Amino acid sequence: MENAIGGFEEVKFKYRAQKARSAVLRQVRPLGLLFGRFAYLVASTGNRAPISYRLDLLENVELAGEYFLPKKGWNFKEWTSESFGVFHGDALWNIKIRFSKDVAKRAEKVQFHPSLKISHGKNGSLVIEMRCRGHRELIWELMHSDWIGHVNIESPEGLQKEYLEQLERAKLAADSGDNVGT
Repeated sequence: MENAIGGFEEVKFKYRAQKARSAVLRQVRPLGLLFGRFAYLVASTGNRAPISYRLDLLENVELAGEYFLPKKGWNFKEWTSESFGVFHGDALWNIKIRFSKDVAKRAEKVQFHPSLKISHGKNGSLVIEMRCRGHRELIWELMHSDWIGHVNIESPEGLQKEYLEQLERAKLAADSGDNVGT
């Protein structure tokens, strides 16, 4: 993959998404790698926006023998800096989150995103503002035991709604008795 990215050579592989029944043959233009909980290949198929593919879900990877030029003006670092994590398909939002005084000092030490701006509330709370995509991963971070119960999403309303829906799904899963290992 490293040679394909550096040499602007397309790659072919079979990709089996997590919930897919079978693998699908893909030929893409590799643009870079991202590392989070999993490792991802960021690639394009021409004029479409880049897509992230989990590396552990790729099968039979091979060089395609076809070369490409990156899209003029496209910058991998700039593209990745818009996202909270590795997902890039959702809207670019201005986000404002308040952490209670109980976790403010700890939260202040975390670089949540490159666009992060910090301010302090009168009550000892910490307010962070950032502009990013990747709402799903941001919600997962805010549901971490370090923050849950100590965080308030002030804006945008869409993120507040997604967060509350995710909390409700977690509660329903816990209440249903369908937990793993029970």
